[in-house]
This record gives sequence, structure tokens and C-alpha cells, in this order.
Amino acid sequence: MIRLFTGLIALFLATAAMARDFPALFRVTGVAANDVLNIRAEPSAQTPIVGHFTPNQTGIEVVGLSEDRRWGLVRTDEGVGWSAMRFLTQERADSWQDGQQHLTCAGTEPFWRLDLFLPTNRAEFHDINTGGFEMRTNAPDMGRTRFPVTLAMTFAGARQGFAAIRQGVCSDGMSDRVYGLEVQVYWLDDTEGLSGCCYLGH
Repeated sequence: MIRLFTGLIALFLATAAMARDFPALFRVTGVAANDVLNIRAEPSAQTPIVGHFTPNQTGIEVVGLSEDRRWGLVRTDEGVGWSAMRFLTQERADSWQDGQQHLTCAGTEPFWRLDLFLPTNRAEFHDINTGGFEMRTNAPDMGRTRFPVTLAMTFAGARQGFAAIRQGVCSDGMSDRVYGLEVQVYWLDDTEGLSGCCYLGH
């Protein structure tokens, strides 16, 4: 938990560096085939190693940058850490806010998961009570705000409602992991909404 709070503090300090570009997906580059890219406890090569990426690893979500922009905040199996950005290359030119990337959102109490198959309008919702069902969204024509960046989408089909996704430091409440997007989901027939975090990809 200490590492989580340290990461959050560092990320808040790096808000200006984070701008609108994150979270984003990266791949490892420039690392020898017999080596690994270390994940450090702090944005410094002198801090403990808390994990690593393989030399050909892809789909690494960088949540934000350190103040000097040399380190990216990434997730480990159970927490967060920092990897050197000189060994990471962005996989896509577009941004999550363009509504072109698959988003997976989830929350606890109760446990639920929402898959948004952007840029198509298909979505799937899963929870303990209903098991799961499919919906349609208004993607790719979703409402947006720019400062702060927010995506808003409506649901139709098995249930009606809407979701708002925005950039922000988000915790799942169950681990030391940190996410770069937060979400609120509201159903038309329910006065209590859901709050959770989102990440890029499946």
C-alpha cells in the first residue's frame, strides 16, 4: 500500500506532464533479447526492482509520466511501478479519448465488468447477479468534454443507461494497482450507479 500512495503522489506531481496523452499503450523497444526492462519502485534507477517486462512485451499501459518525463507509471501484477520511457514506444497514434480503442471497465461491491468494443457500438456487461448481457452504445458518436477530458455514452438493448469515462487516477480498492481512467455507470431503472476504473484493451 505504501508503494501505491507513493505512486499516486508522484503521479499528482506529474499532472502537467500527463496532459491529455495518457493512459496509452506502449511496447518494449531497445532491450536485448536476453535482458528485461525493469519496473522500479520509484522513478529512479537507484530504487528497488518490483517487476519487469520481457524484451518483446506489448500492451503495456502507461498511466502517466514522472515530472521529468523520463519514467512512466505502469502496473505490476499486484501494484504499480516505474519504467524508463526510453525503452518504451507508443503502439498507437490515436488516444483513448478518440473513442477508437477497446476499453475494459470494472468495479467492486458488487463486482462488475463492462467491455466497450470501441470503435464499434457493441458493449458487454457482467456481474454476479445477472451473469452478463450485451448492449449497444452510441459509439462512435459519443459526447465529449475537453477540459477535463470525458467520454459520455448511452446504452440500449438489455438495459438502458449511460456511462461517463474521464481521465483521473483511479484505484480498484482491492490492490495497489493504479488506473488512468475512472468511470461512472448509471442504469435507467436504478437509482444507484456504479463507480470503477478503466484500462485500455481486454
